[in-house]
Amino acid sequence: MSTTTLENNARELIRNKATASYKKRERWSKVYTGFIALALAIAIVPLASIINDLLGRGLRFITWGFFTQNVAQPSLMHPQDVGGIANAISGSAIIVGLAVAISVPLAIFLAIAIFEFKNRFMKWVLLIVEIFVGLPSVVFGVFAFVALVLVSKQFHAYYGSLALCFIMVPVSTVNSVAALRSVPSTLNEAGLSLGARPSRVMFRVIFPVALPRIMTGIFLALSRTVGETAPVLFVVGNNLFVNWNLNKQAATLPGTIWNNLNQGSPYGQLECWGIALVLIAFVFFFNILGRLFLARAEKK
Repeated sequence: MSTTTLENNARELIRNKATASYKKRERWSKVYTGFIALALAIAIVPLASIINDLLGRGLRFITWGFFTQNVAQPSLMHPQDVGGIANAISGSAIIVGLAVAISVPLAIFLAIAIFEFKNRFMKWVLLIVEIFVGLPSVVFGVFAFVALVLVSKQFHAYYGSLALCFIMVPVSTVNSVAALRSVPSTLNEAGLSLGARPSRVMFRVIFPVALPRIMTGIFLALSRTVGETAPVLFVVGNNLFVNWNLNKQAATLPGTIWNNLNQGSPYGQLECWGIALVLIAFVFFFNILGRLFLARAEKK
């Protein structure tokens, strides 16, 4: 048998093997695509149903008075007088605002320390932070209640901010560490080779590059924090009026939903759909901001 014949037979065998392998991979690819489409449909159908119910039942509550009036207690003469959510909006704003003011600097500096000091202690710190990310939020609410409310025998709005910090700091820290690690190491090496101090390289080179991704993580943490109920329900009390004082009790959007569901008024329970729609809008807004910062980072 000539050399040419052997080469032709080898090519034919390789071609047949490649064709069979390609067809097999193509079949499995179609199977995986089908599973992905099925999983997407399973996820989208309940989400679409929830959004449809929120819009259908909650949109009629979205009026100017709904945002500017305080919550009201329905009476026998006026059972439909449930008021608005001005007090809940103000309470959520000051509680979440203080939580952001405390959590963001703390999370950023903690992430920088984890990124810069790659020793065993910082590895344990990162492990503990990651464990905190996965803990249920009710754990932080119970801890804040035992450590703050039971000790002081009082409810305060800033207790809720401190409880939310246990959620926001770990989430923001983990995302910030990932953002710092996504910066090419060549930038750090170039800065150090020019004789710059490591701190100067961090704040003048690495941090500005990672900032859009860090902001994405902060907004995602904020969107999770806005809708949390358990950490604030146990420690902030309630307030029927607009309150901007962190040293007093405060109402929140999730807490108002809980109160309306428990007060027994059918009109108050129906109003929960409007409050939930407002809450979803806030979460959606912060998620969109986070995606915009991420898109900006990827564009660069």
